[in-house]
Amino acid sequence: MDVNDYFRRSRRITDQVAPKISPKYLPIVRSAAGAGAWDLAITTLVGALSEEDVVITAAEKDALRELMEYLREPLTYLEQIRTSD
Repeated sequence: MDVNDYFRRSRRITDQVAPKISPKYLPIVRSAAGAGAWDLAITTLVGALSEEDVVITAAEKDALRELMEYLREPLTYLEQIRTSD
């Protein structure tokens, strides 16, 4: 994945999944995304999904995994996220 693909994928998954998290984290994710701070947006989104026990699809989880791996972030919180399929 190149940096432009990373930006596109980050925007897509953030737009798709962020509405599922609570107002406690949503403004942080949206603000970071709006500023182009995708590293903060993605890691905060993953943390919020894990902490709030939000269920996402396997495809959404796979997309987040690719982004977290691109960022070289630990997958600890991502692995705790449940999927619906």
